[in-house]
Amino acid sequence: MIATRRTKAGCLLTLVIGFSLGVGFVFGVLAMKAYEKKKENPAFWKESAMKRLEKLHPTDAQRQLFEAHTDKAVSELSDLRKGALLTVWQIVGRTLTQIEKDLTPEQKETFKKLRPKAPPEVIKP
Repeated sequence: MIATRRTKAGCLLTLVIGFSLGVGFVFGVLAMKAYEKKKENPAFWKESAMKRLEKLHPTDAQRQLFEAHTDKAVSELSDLRKGALLTVWQIVGRTLTQIEKDLTPEQKETFKKLRPKAPPEVIKP
């Protein structure tokens, strides 16, 4: 069967659209991951809060006060986040230790590879 030019063009157009959708999806996922990672940074928190407060059209004196309040809040939130992470990983570590006690020697070898690693900010120097 001989394909007509119209059929070939339709198939090619469908292929291009499918490829474009795939590339757009991948770039969207990567952009979202980058944005999520950025949101974990306390400097981003301050910047975001200050942008919202700028909508009030503050004076220079107010802007300095807002910045001081925002710095204090970001510091408290950072400390709270660190404390929460530490608590979570203490619970995870305790649970993993209890699980490891019930394993056979062969399972312990495999478990060492599967065991989750705490993020660097949780590990005490």
